[in-house]
Amino acid sequence: MDVNRIIRDAKPTDMAAIMQVMEAAKKIMRQSGNMHQWGDGYPSEVVITNDMEKHGGFVIEESDGETPSTGRIVGYFAFLNSPEPTYSKIYHGEWLDDVKPYHVIHRIASYPDVHGIFSDIMDFCFSHDANIRIDTHKDNRIMQYNIAKHGFAYCGIIYLANGDERLAYQKLNNELVLHQKSFHELTVDELYELLRVRSEVFVVEQNCVYQDMDRDDQKSIHLWLTDADRVVALARVCPAGTHMKEISIGRVITTVRGKGYGKQIMLHAIDAAVEHFGATRIDIEAQEYAKGFYESVGFKQSSDTFMLDGIPHIKMTWANITDR
Repeated sequence: MDVNRIIRDAKPTDMAAIMQVMEAAKKIMRQSGNMHQWGDGYPSEVVITNDMEKHGGFVIEESDGETPSTGRIVGYFAFLNSPEPTYSKIYHGEWLDDVKPYHVIHRIASYPDVHGIFSDIMDFCFSHDANIRIDTHKDNRIMQYNIAKHGFAYCGIIYLANGDERLAYQKLNNELVLHQKSFHELTVDELYELLRVRSEVFVVEQNCVYQDMDRDDQKSIHLWLTDADRVVALARVCPAGTHMKEISIGRVITTVRGKGYGKQIMLHAIDAAVEHFGATRIDIEAQEYAKGFYESVGFKQSSDTFMLDGIPHIKMTWANITDR
């Protein structure tokens, strides 16, 4: 039986089901090492009721498509109009835009066996507003992963009314598009543009003469982000036994810096490695100066420094040891 998912306004009669979802979300937090967020009975029924009264409380409900009123509530979130009082001051950074009205997303919660909830929420929210802010606890790695994957830019630190610190993000929907294809699905124009960008950055910009077209492309998954049809980031995912012994990610490029596009394409590449090749481990040959960047998406150094095409590199490894 097919299961459909709908997002609708939360109702007072949903409260018991919503609180069960909240408890499940707290359990996920604790299991992933986030021991401090949502303590002391938060979010309470009073908080959820306040969301509803502001017409900003929403439930995600699964049904068989025939009787939606009897569906199971599997998620909850708040989607509220600005201004958000705790966002009036931001420290160690600034908002992408601090003039236009915005919406804020709070209290995202779901059951651990229900996947894709964050994407469903983003689709819903960005269908209502193109300017959205969100925050999360520094220990909430799962939420940080999803926020970055969906194109939010880290803006700085905000403080809640009780003084707790939160990492703050904002996204202005600029029609960024993710493309993902196998080599044989690429059009001639797409292949030409990917190779052109790779040559422009790795050969010309880095002044490095090397063989870019190495015959690994034919077996790889190719990903790239475009903004108004311009390539702003790209990467490829190679199966085991091609570019490296293990499944690997390479040819990682951002043509527009400072927008978080590099992190986005890496997170999508990791997902592609898992989806297409069943990856539980991914290796990369990283230029040594970029170690911090790759650490930010879960890679750890796994070799000493070595020279590759005249540039210092290190091997780094990602292992799927957490439930994302």
